[in-house]
Amino acid sequence: MPHPKQTLQHCGLYASFELRRLLLTRRGLMTLAATTVIWFFLLRYAIAPASDIIVAEGFQQVFSDMFGSTGLSQLFAWPAPELAIYWILSLLLLPMLCLFFTANQLCSDLQRGTLRLLALRSSRLSIVLGRFSGQMLVQCCLILLSLVATLALATWREGSLTLPMLNAAAVIAVNLLLVLLPFTALMSCFSAMVRSSRLAVSLAIVSLGLLVALLSWFIVYFPDFLFLLGYLPGVQVMQLLPLQGWQTLQHAVLPLVQTVVLLGLASLLLTRRAL
Repeated sequence: MPHPKQTLQHCGLYASFELRRLLLTRRGLMTLAATTVIWFFLLRYAIAPASDIIVAEGFQQVFSDMFGSTGLSQLFAWPAPELAIYWILSLLLLPMLCLFFTANQLCSDLQRGTLRLLALRSSRLSIVLGRFSGQMLVQCCLILLSLVATLALATWREGSLTLPMLNAAAVIAVNLLLVLLPFTALMSCFSAMVRSSRLAVSLAIVSLGLLVALLSWFIVYFPDFLFLLGYLPGVQVMQLLPLQGWQTLQHAVLPLVQTVVLLGLASLLLTRRAL
């Protein structure tokens, strides 16, 4: 049984390696460049035009007349419309992108045989936690990069950067990381099962689709078990959409529990397989 302090040290080493790989390798710099290009187009052709529509005179009244007093009316309470649009887009897009981005946590090491060498000097638990932590650290950097760009756009339109805007950006960053935690842990499981990141992504999409389909079929005949749908990864996304401010953390417990369970399963899968 490895010492907890040694496990944490090894996790830190693996996580820092993932961050260095993002900043100091050609593949990592290409990832940063691709992220920059994607968010440039989203800011230029989605967030900025939508923000102009939201602040247009009479739009809020038209929206209220069409949809009534729904939860989406809370979007007008954000300190900047750019942050509200970013909130919607990121909640809907990032979980799916996370499946592709974090699929290679263990696959390449399994394929090359380097995982066997790593397991000689550190526990398999520390390998799983370290790779997971590194992926979350990398995603945190990418989220902060896109948030800074969104804040710059909002500041340019408003004329100044205000404290409520910074507070709203912090709320968004924390909640996005919480949403991505179980998806990243899920890819830890699938990357521990196969030797190809593409296969890991395919398994994740097919498994999630089958799980939703089977649960839906089961609930048709046993409606008392409808609550089971509330435990699927990402289910809190639709609950977060109409919210804003730190009240969003009321939905933080479920993704944290899902993450712990999935990481435990990933560690078990890696422990039981031959390297």
